[in-house]
Amino acid sequence: MPTDLYTADVTASAGTARSDDGLLEVDVREATSSDDSGATNPEQLMAAALSTCLLESLKIATSTAGGSTEGAQVRSRVTLAQDDGPGYSARYELLVTLPDAGAEPGDVLQQALSICPFTKTIDAASLDVHLV
Repeated sequence: MPTDLYTADVTASAGTARSDDGLLEVDVREATSSDDSGATNPEQLMAAALSTCLLESLKIATSTAGGSTEGAQVRSRVTLAQDDGPGYSARYELLVTLPDAGAEPGDVLQQALSICPFTKTIDAASLDVHLV
């Protein structure tokens, strides 16, 4: 049985998402292509979560390979799509720059993907990962 390490507690209501510790408080809106409200949307929040989670996992993977994440970046794209039936789906693309992997960059990336709890929970058919 897994051992719980951390629980994030965020409440969304009427255009706002706020963490219980007050460190995160953002205005949230529906995703649109043009909006100058200054609010973010769930897709941007998911992209931020994916890219930061994978970057943290890359820190672990590169350290075991003798490398580092200096200069590393993870760009995340989350695409919202209208399903054929009711509802929506999402596709995820991660573009990874890893200049000092310490070993074969593809192997280090695969190790990081196997560590990252967010990439592990996304259906592989919806996740596209590239080294750039």
